Amino acid sequence: MPFASPGAGGGASQVTGVTMQVEPGKIMELKGRYEAVRDTVQAFLMQEDRNLLGVALAGDDVSTATAPIFEENALVAVDVTSRFLRELTLNIEQLENAARLYGLVEEGNAAAFQVGEGG
Repeated sequence: MPFASPGAGGGASQVTGVTMQVEPGKIMELKGRYEAVRDTVQAFLMQEDRNLLGVALAGDDVSTATAPIFEENALVAVDVTSRFLRELTLNIEQLENAARLYGLVEEGNAAAFQVGEGG
């Protein structure tokens, strides 16, 4: 499986942390997927944030009373989404670092083999 999380598939075990195993050849693919999600969510927030303001849609008492409640809920949702985006960006950076590190390991191995062949 290209992307797998240990213990995936459900179970009653207590999860203290989440780790993910990614085949080295799939790191950049996963990074690209994460970036696409991040970009889509960021674009939505930028386009729709002003629509989340708690403005009463009508002049009646119910609309006026509920508008602040909807706004509070929207602000919480935006805050949670912003935190999700920060975490997603951290994951993207970690995948980039892993790809870079893996590339360095591969280059180092290739150089070691070349030196061994000549010596």
